[in-house]
Amino acid sequence: MKNKLLLGTLLIGIASLFTSCKDDRDANPTLQSPTSFTVNTPASADQYIQLSADNTVHLTWSQPNYGYTTQATYNIQAGIVQNDGSIKWSERDIKDDDGNVIGHAPDFMSTNYYTCNAELSAEEIAQEINMADGVTKEEQYVDKGFRKIALRVRAAIFEALTTLVPGSAIFSEPVFFNHMASFKTVKAPGSIFLIGNINNWPAPEKGNAEALEEWKLFETEIGNKIYEGTFDVPAGDIQFRFYTKLEGWGDDKDPAGSIGPQKADKGIPCDWDKTKADEWTYSDKKLTAGKGSWKFAGFPGGSITFTVDLNKNEVKFVAIPN
Repeated sequence: MKNKLLLGTLLIGIASLFTSCKDDRDANPTLQSPTSFTVNTPASADQYIQLSADNTVHLTWSQPNYGYTTQATYNIQAGIVQNDGSIKWSERDIKDDDGNVIGHAPDFMSTNYYTCNAELSAEEIAQEINMADGVTKEEQYVDKGFRKIALRVRAAIFEALTTLVPGSAIFSEPVFFNHMASFKTVKAPGSIFLIGNINNWPAPEKGNAEALEEWKLFETEIGNKIYEGTFDVPAGDIQFRFYTKLEGWGDDKDPAGSIGPQKADKGIPCDWDKTKADEWTYSDKKLTAGKGSWKFAGFPGGSITFTVDLNKNEVKFVAIPN
Protein backbone atom coordinates (compact mmCIF):
# COMPACT_ATOMS: atom_id res chain seq x y z
CA MET A 1 0.00 0.00 0.00
CA LYS A 2 2.87 2.36 0.92
CA ASN A 3 4.53 1.73 -2.46
CA LYS A 4 1.28 2.50 -4.27
CA LEU A 5 0.90 5.75 -2.37
CA LEU A 6 4.48 6.73 -3.16
CA LEU A 7 3.97 5.91 -6.84
CA GLY A 8 0.74 7.93 -6.96
CA THR A 9 2.41 10.89 -5.32
CA LEU A 10 5.30 10.67 -7.79
CA LEU A 11 2.96 10.56 -10.79
CA ILE A 12 0.99 13.53 -9.50
CA GLY A 13 4.24 15.44 -9.00
CA ILE A 14 5.40 14.67 -12.55
CA ALA A 15 2.02 15.69 -13.97
CA SER A 16 2.16 18.94 -12.00
CA LEU A 17 5.66 19.59 -13.32
CA PHE A 18 4.54 19.21 -16.94
CA THR A 19 1.42 21.32 -16.32
CA SER A 20 3.57 24.04 -14.77
CA CYS A 21 5.95 24.01 -17.73
CA LYS A 22 3.01 24.24 -20.13
CA ASP A 23 1.54 27.16 -18.20
CA ASP A 24 4.91 28.92 -18.31
CA ARG A 25 5.10 28.44 -22.07
CA ASP A 26 1.56 29.76 -22.51
CA ALA A 27 2.27 32.81 -20.35
CA ASN A 28 5.68 33.49 -21.93
CA PRO A 29 5.47 32.43 -25.57
CA THR A 30 8.70 32.29 -27.53
CA LEU A 31 8.85 34.29 -30.73
CA GLN A 32 9.80 32.32 -33.79
CA SER A 33 11.40 34.42 -36.50
CA PRO A 34 9.40 33.58 -39.64
CA THR A 35 11.32 32.91 -42.84
CA SER A 36 8.63 33.71 -45.41
CA PHE A 37 5.02 34.60 -46.03
CA THR A 38 3.01 34.95 -49.19
CA VAL A 39 1.15 37.77 -50.89
CA ASN A 40 -1.54 36.38 -53.17
CA THR A 41 -1.43 37.37 -56.84
CA PRO A 42 -4.48 39.61 -57.34
CA ALA A 43 -6.99 39.02 -60.10
CA SER A 44 -6.24 42.52 -61.39
CA ALA A 45 -2.52 41.84 -61.94
CA ASP A 46 -2.83 41.93 -65.73
CA GLN A 47 -5.46 44.65 -65.95
CA TYR A 48 -4.73 48.27 -66.89
CA ILE A 49 -5.03 50.21 -63.64
CA GLN A 50 -5.09 53.99 -63.66
CA LEU A 51 -4.55 55.04 -60.06
CA SER A 52 -6.57 57.99 -58.75
CA ALA A 53 -7.62 59.63 -55.50
CA ASP A 54 -10.93 57.74 -55.61
CA ASN A 55 -10.08 54.07 -56.25
CA THR A 56 -8.50 51.22 -54.32
CA VAL A 57 -6.47 48.09 -55.04
CA HIS A 58 -7.34 44.84 -53.29
CA LEU A 59 -4.51 42.79 -51.76
CA THR A 60 -4.42 39.72 -49.52
CA TRP A 61 -1.59 37.80 -47.88
CA SER A 62 -0.87 35.03 -45.41
CA GLN A 63 0.15 35.65 -41.80
CA PRO A 64 3.76 34.83 -40.91
CA ASN A 65 4.20 32.03 -38.41
CA TYR A 66 5.49 33.65 -35.22
CA GLY A 67 4.97 30.50 -33.17
CA TYR A 68 2.03 31.87 -31.22
CA THR A 69 -1.05 33.99 -31.82
CA THR A 70 -0.17 37.67 -32.02
CA GLN A 71 -1.25 40.77 -33.87
CA ALA A 72 1.24 41.83 -36.51
CA THR A 73 1.40 45.25 -38.12
CA TYR A 74 1.52 45.20 -41.92
CA ASN A 75 2.95 47.95 -44.10
CA ILE A 76 3.02 48.15 -47.88
CA GLN A 77 5.97 49.25 -50.01
CA ALA A 78 5.80 49.99 -53.73
CA GLY A 79 8.53 49.75 -56.35
CA ILE A 80 9.07 50.24 -60.07
CA VAL A 81 10.30 47.27 -62.08
CA GLN A 82 13.31 48.27 -64.19
CA ASN A 83 14.20 47.05 -67.68
CA ASP A 84 16.66 44.53 -66.24
CA GLY A 85 14.01 43.09 -63.91
CA SER A 86 15.35 44.73 -60.75
CA ILE A 87 13.02 46.76 -58.55
CA LYS A 88 13.55 50.37 -57.51
CA TRP A 89 11.71 50.51 -54.17
CA SER A 90 10.39 53.67 -52.55
CA GLU A 91 12.85 54.84 -49.88
CA ARG A 92 13.32 57.79 -47.56
CA ASP A 93 16.50 59.48 -46.37
CA ILE A 94 17.95 58.81 -42.95
CA LYS A 95 19.53 61.93 -41.49
CA ASP A 96 21.78 62.61 -38.52
CA ASP A 97 21.12 65.33 -35.95
CA ASP A 98 22.78 67.89 -38.23
CA GLY A 99 20.49 67.07 -41.16
CA ASN A 100 23.10 65.15 -43.18
CA VAL A 101 21.87 62.14 -45.17
CA ILE A 102 23.60 59.07 -43.75
CA GLY A 103 21.56 56.31 -45.38
CA HIS A 104 18.19 55.19 -46.69
CA ALA A 105 15.30 53.18 -45.30
CA PRO A 106 12.21 51.59 -46.89
CA ASP A 107 9.31 54.00 -47.17
CA PHE A 108 5.84 52.60 -46.64
CA MET A 109 2.32 53.76 -47.34
CA SER A 110 0.88 55.87 -44.55
CA THR A 111 -1.81 53.37 -43.56
CA ASN A 112 -1.01 50.52 -41.17
CA TYR A 113 -2.92 47.25 -41.60
CA TYR A 114 -3.66 44.69 -38.90
CA THR A 115 -5.38 41.98 -40.94
CA CYS A 116 -4.28 40.07 -44.04
CA ASN A 117 -6.93 41.61 -46.27
CA ALA A 118 -6.79 45.25 -47.37
CA GLU A 119 -8.22 47.75 -49.79
CA LEU A 120 -5.11 49.80 -50.51
CA SER A 121 -5.55 53.48 -51.20
CA ALA A 122 -4.66 54.02 -54.86
CA GLU A 123 -3.49 57.52 -53.96
CA GLU A 124 -1.03 56.10 -51.41
CA ILE A 125 0.27 53.63 -54.02
CA ALA A 126 0.77 56.51 -56.45
CA GLN A 127 2.62 58.53 -53.81
CA GLU A 128 5.01 55.62 -53.22
CA ILE A 129 5.58 55.16 -56.96
CA ASN A 130 6.33 58.85 -57.29
CA MET A 131 8.72 58.69 -54.36
CA ALA A 132 10.54 55.83 -56.04
CA ASP A 133 10.78 58.12 -59.09
CA GLY A 134 12.35 60.82 -56.91
CA VAL A 135 9.27 63.05 -57.01
CA THR A 136 8.86 65.01 -53.76
CA LYS A 137 7.02 68.05 -55.17
CA GLU A 138 4.04 68.04 -57.52
CA GLU A 139 5.84 70.28 -60.04
CA GLN A 140 8.45 67.51 -60.47
CA TYR A 141 5.88 64.98 -61.63
CA VAL A 142 6.07 63.63 -65.19
CA ASP A 143 3.42 61.21 -66.46
CA LYS A 144 5.24 57.99 -67.42
CA GLY A 145 2.15 56.04 -68.41
CA PHE A 146 1.51 52.40 -67.56
CA ARG A 147 4.44 50.51 -66.07
CA LYS A 148 5.13 47.28 -64.24
CA ILE A 149 4.80 47.98 -60.52
CA ALA A 150 5.75 45.77 -57.58
CA LEU A 151 4.12 45.72 -54.16
CA ARG A 152 5.39 43.88 -51.11
CA VAL A 153 4.24 43.61 -47.52
CA ARG A 154 6.35 43.97 -44.40
CA ALA A 155 5.06 42.19 -41.32
CA ALA A 156 6.38 43.16 -37.88
CA ILE A 157 5.47 43.13 -34.21
CA PHE A 158 5.80 46.33 -32.22
CA GLU A 159 5.69 47.07 -28.52
CA ALA A 160 5.68 50.44 -26.75
CA LEU A 161 4.27 52.18 -29.83
CA THR A 162 7.17 51.98 -32.28
CA THR A 163 9.70 49.64 -30.66
CA LEU A 164 10.28 46.81 -33.11
CA VAL A 165 10.42 43.37 -31.52
CA PRO A 166 13.78 41.90 -32.65
CA GLY A 167 13.42 39.10 -35.18
CA SER A 168 9.79 39.92 -36.01
CA ALA A 169 10.19 41.96 -39.21
CA ILE A 170 9.96 40.13 -42.51
CA PHE A 171 9.21 41.14 -46.12
CA SER A 172 7.03 39.10 -48.42
CA GLU A 173 8.05 38.30 -51.95
CA PRO A 174 6.70 40.99 -54.31
CA VAL A 175 3.58 40.72 -56.40
CA PHE A 176 3.43 42.50 -59.73
CA PHE A 177 0.88 44.66 -61.49
CA ASN A 178 1.89 44.64 -65.13
CA HIS A 179 0.04 47.79 -66.22
CA MET A 180 -0.30 50.44 -63.52
CA ALA A 181 -0.15 54.21 -63.97
CA SER A 182 0.48 56.84 -61.31
CA PHE A 183 -0.81 60.41 -61.19
CA LYS A 184 0.29 63.78 -59.79
CA THR A 185 0.32 63.41 -56.02
CA VAL A 186 2.99 63.54 -53.34
CA LYS A 187 3.12 62.32 -49.79
CA ALA A 188 2.26 64.87 -47.12
CA PRO A 189 3.75 64.91 -43.61
CA GLY A 190 1.95 62.56 -41.24
CA SER A 191 -0.05 63.97 -38.34
CA ILE A 192 -1.42 63.18 -34.88
CA PHE A 193 -4.09 64.95 -32.83
CA LEU A 194 -3.93 66.89 -29.55
CA ILE A 195 -7.02 66.17 -27.43
CA GLY A 196 -7.76 67.36 -23.91
CA ASN A 197 -9.52 70.01 -21.89
CA ILE A 198 -7.48 72.48 -23.94
CA ASN A 199 -10.02 71.93 -26.73
CA ASN A 200 -12.89 70.57 -24.57
CA TRP A 201 -12.10 66.87 -25.16
CA PRO A 202 -13.57 66.46 -28.67
CA ALA A 203 -14.24 62.78 -29.41
CA PRO A 204 -11.48 61.28 -31.61
CA GLU A 205 -13.93 60.14 -34.28
CA LYS A 206 -14.04 60.55 -38.05
CA GLY A 207 -17.10 62.77 -37.68
CA ASN A 208 -14.91 65.30 -35.84
CA ALA A 209 -12.07 65.23 -38.38
CA GLU A 210 -12.83 68.72 -39.68
CA ALA A 211 -13.04 70.22 -36.18
CA LEU A 212 -9.76 68.54 -35.22
CA GLU A 213 -7.82 69.88 -38.25
CA GLU A 214 -6.65 72.87 -36.20
CA TRP A 215 -5.38 70.54 -33.43
CA LYS A 216 -2.95 68.51 -35.54
CA LEU A 217 0.76 68.05 -34.93
CA PHE A 218 2.65 67.40 -38.18
CA GLU A 219 5.83 65.47 -38.94
CA THR A 220 8.83 67.79 -39.11
CA GLU A 221 9.92 65.74 -42.15
CA ILE A 222 7.88 63.23 -44.12
CA GLY A 223 8.15 59.80 -42.55
CA ASN A 224 10.40 60.75 -39.61
CA LYS A 225 7.69 60.10 -36.93
CA ILE A 226 8.58 63.31 -35.06
CA TYR A 227 5.47 65.49 -34.72
CA GLU A 228 5.30 69.13 -33.72
CA GLY A 229 2.61 71.75 -33.28
CA THR A 230 2.19 75.10 -31.52
CA PHE A 231 -1.14 76.12 -29.99
CA ASP A 232 -2.59 78.94 -27.91
CA VAL A 233 -3.66 77.46 -24.57
CA PRO A 234 -6.06 79.20 -22.16
CA ALA A 235 -5.29 79.79 -18.49
CA GLY A 236 -6.18 77.15 -15.93
CA ASP A 237 -5.42 73.52 -15.18
CA ILE A 238 -4.61 71.70 -18.43
CA GLN A 239 -4.79 68.00 -19.23
CA PHE A 240 -4.26 66.28 -22.57
CA ARG A 241 -2.98 63.30 -24.55
CA PHE A 242 -2.54 62.53 -28.26
CA TYR A 243 -4.30 60.34 -30.81
CA THR A 244 -2.71 58.80 -33.89
CA LYS A 245 -6.07 58.01 -35.52
CA LEU A 246 -9.76 58.85 -35.21
CA GLU A 247 -11.38 55.57 -34.26
CA GLY A 248 -12.94 56.34 -30.90
CA TRP A 249 -11.71 56.83 -27.35
CA GLY A 250 -10.43 53.29 -26.88
CA ASP A 251 -10.00 51.64 -23.49
CA ASP A 252 -7.27 50.11 -21.31
CA LYS A 253 -7.17 46.94 -23.43
CA ASP A 254 -7.33 48.70 -26.81
CA PRO A 255 -6.34 52.38 -26.65
CA ALA A 256 -7.40 52.84 -30.30
CA GLY A 257 -4.59 55.19 -31.23
CA SER A 258 -4.43 57.00 -27.89
CA ILE A 259 -0.92 57.76 -26.63
CA GLY A 260 0.04 59.21 -23.27
CA PRO A 261 2.43 58.86 -20.32
CA GLN A 262 0.89 55.58 -19.10
CA LYS A 263 -1.64 52.92 -20.14
CA ALA A 264 -4.30 53.56 -17.48
CA ASP A 265 -6.86 56.34 -18.06
CA LYS A 266 -5.57 58.79 -15.47
CA GLY A 267 -4.00 62.23 -15.39
CA ILE A 268 -0.35 62.29 -14.34
CA PRO A 269 0.59 65.51 -12.42
CA CYS A 270 3.56 67.22 -14.09
CA ASP A 271 5.66 70.30 -13.31
CA TRP A 272 7.24 72.83 -15.64
CA ASP A 273 10.95 73.55 -15.54
CA LYS A 274 10.83 77.33 -14.93
CA THR A 275 14.58 77.96 -15.04
CA LYS A 276 13.82 80.54 -17.72
CA ALA A 277 11.02 82.87 -16.66
CA ASP A 278 9.86 83.49 -20.23
CA GLU A 279 10.15 79.88 -21.47
CA TRP A 280 8.96 76.90 -19.45
CA THR A 281 9.87 73.37 -20.53
CA TYR A 282 8.85 69.81 -19.76
CA SER A 283 10.10 66.51 -21.21
CA ASP A 284 9.85 62.81 -20.45
CA LYS A 285 10.34 59.40 -22.03
CA LYS A 286 7.09 57.85 -20.78
CA LEU A 287 5.21 57.89 -24.09
CA THR A 288 3.23 54.70 -24.57
CA ALA A 289 0.04 53.36 -26.13
CA GLY A 290 -2.60 54.17 -23.53
CA LYS A 291 -5.10 56.69 -22.20
CA GLY A 292 -2.93 58.30 -19.56
CA SER A 293 -2.66 62.08 -19.86
CA TRP A 294 -0.29 64.87 -18.85
CA LYS A 295 -1.71 67.27 -16.25
CA PHE A 296 -0.34 70.72 -15.39
CA ALA A 297 -1.94 72.81 -12.65
CA GLY A 298 -2.41 76.57 -12.85
CA PHE A 299 -1.11 77.31 -16.35
CA PRO A 300 -1.27 81.12 -16.77
CA GLY A 301 -2.19 80.90 -20.44
CA GLY A 302 0.06 81.33 -23.46
CA SER A 303 1.44 79.29 -26.33
CA ILE A 304 2.79 75.76 -26.04
CA THR A 305 4.87 73.92 -28.64
CA PHE A 306 4.29 70.16 -28.37
CA THR A 307 6.90 67.77 -29.79
CA VAL A 308 6.14 64.03 -29.88
CA ASP A 309 8.92 61.66 -31.00
CA LEU A 310 7.56 58.20 -31.78
CA ASN A 311 11.07 56.90 -32.51
CA LYS A 312 12.36 57.50 -29.00
CA ASN A 313 8.93 57.45 -27.29
CA GLU A 314 9.52 60.84 -25.74
CA VAL A 315 7.82 64.22 -25.57
CA LYS A 316 8.92 67.79 -25.07
CA PHE A 317 6.63 70.74 -24.32
CA VAL A 318 7.87 74.34 -24.49
CA ALA A 319 5.54 77.01 -23.09
CA ILE A 320 5.70 80.78 -23.57
CA PRO A 321 3.49 81.87 -20.65
CA ASN A 322 1.53 85.10 -20.64
